[in-house]
Amino acid sequence: MKRAIAGLGALLLAGATLAPTVAATTYQGAVKFTYTIPASFTAVLATNFVKSQGTFSANSPATILGSTAGCSTGIADTNAGLTLTYGTITPPATGVIGCDYIQAIGISINTNDASGYSIYETLDLGSAPSNYGLCVIPDGSTTTPSATTPTGATTAATAGTFTGSVMTSCAAGGTILGPAQGTVANAGVSGQPLTSPTSANESGTPTAAEKIFTVSSLNTGTNYFGEDVQLNIPSTAPSTTTAVTDAIIVYFVAN
Repeated sequence: MKRAIAGLGALLLAGATLAPTVAATTYQGAVKFTYTIPASFTAVLATNFVKSQGTFSANSPATILGSTAGCSTGIADTNAGLTLTYGTITPPATGVIGCDYIQAIGISINTNDASGYSIYETLDLGSAPSNYGLCVIPDGSTTTPSATTPTGATTAATAGTFTGSVMTSCAAGGTILGPAQGTVANAGVSGQPLTSPTSANESGTPTAAEKIFTVSSLNTGTNYFGEDVQLNIPSTAPSTTTAVTDAIIVYFVAN
């Protein structure tokens, strides 16, 4: 019995000397990376544009529709001239004449801004104008840009209304252009492209009431907006010896 036990003991000791099997150990780390993409935009401002085009071209002659007889025809404004020429306007004996410049102002925008943008407009005046008023009438949507130049009205809009010498409202769908919010310096001397914030003149910030178009998210490709601009003159407006000149200030503002 002692031999058997000793032999068993020897066998157990021999088994304990085998190398154990160990699982491979995996180590993990991480490297952080980060980047930003700045918002950028390019924009083109044009006048008297042709509808349904992939770029701006001039409508020759310009289309000006009158709410009543007395508006000029045969105007030959260019895209890059950034000028709306209404020519000679003959007010009616009573009431108001509205001369609706079709596809008057076009804006094309390329931007990567994920939050979108807004377009505001004011007159280059410190107070509401006397004896005339301007209504802007969007060509199509005010929130969804077009892939081509928009299409303006085919019939004249109803003229605006005046209280005394100051226009107080536009026809349905139109927005009165009000005075600027900041320093007035351009004084309608010339059109200015959409470039730096100070290229046109105004130092103030436009108000919500002066917002004409707004896009709330990223829209890739070229975005087009357009509008007709109606010049309204009451029958009580005095004659002028020289052309009346002023400017519409267009603001592009990132949301």
